[in-house]
Amino acid sequence: MKTLMCMGSNKISLGIIGKPNSGKSTLFNTLLGDYISPVGDEYGLTKTIHKKKFIHRNNEFTIIDTPGLRRKSKVVVKEELIRNTEVLRLTKNVDVIILLIDSLENITRQDFRLADLAISKNKVLFFLFNKIDLIDDKKTFKLNLNKYLKNNYSKYRLINIKFISAKKNINIKSVLNEIIYKKNLLSVEIKKQNLKKLIIYLNKKANFPKLNKREIKPKYIVQVKNHIPKFKIFLNINKKPPAIFQKYFDNAFRNYFRLEGIPIIYDFKMSNNPYVN
Repeated sequence: MKTLMCMGSNKISLGIIGKPNSGKSTLFNTLLGDYISPVGDEYGLTKTIHKKKFIHRNNEFTIIDTPGLRRKSKVVVKEELIRNTEVLRLTKNVDVIILLIDSLENITRQDFRLADLAISKNKVLFFLFNKIDLIDDKKTFKLNLNKYLKNNYSKYRLINIKFISAKKNINIKSVLNEIIYKKNLLSVEIKKQNLKKLIIYLNKKANFPKLNKREIKPKYIVQVKNHIPKFKIFLNINKKPPAIFQKYFDNAFRNYFRLEGIPIIYDFKMSNNPYVN
């Protein structure tokens, strides 16, 4: 890994989303150390959006607890439909999104829909599996879950996976520390010489995906000022690179600079003359 410069702020806005009864309000209250959001066994107990601030390691967190999101086909009450729309709107205004999932339940399509929503908005996304204290064989559970997500979720490298118990305050501080680290990574600045070294490294591997039997190669890379890491990659072809190359480059880029679990924007630029070095 090359040395990366990060200059993040000490203010972090955090949104908690998930299905009803996944433990969002319990987590909200645990983070604040106070009873703010109602908790209980009643389905969909939280009916309003709660917003509070707290301090952790000199970082000011603004945290939002939202009503549980259900599939549109299951929304029969007009007020709940309005709440769902408001929850989705709020995700535009936070830095980090926590998708809270009940460890006692299987991951559902609804969870993946919520994850895709967060990723599409270029948010740092955490999969927090709650109620881990109720799982007997925790080690096997974690290994199997990570393996499942790696093999079945194409956006696996854009997510952060943690296991907690909101009720018993297990691993909460660890998650907050990781959130601070990933939030700061959003301001990463990679030196030009290190971007050049990446190209040299990739060229030595000589196993690029091909377009019309021609290897697609990056000629040079420029970082663009943006609120999240953004890079222009100039290629040796005059057509838009296929998805297989874009995925290949993203994997190589993240591996080289160890940038896991954060959004990165790549702007691929084509050459007018693909035969010009």
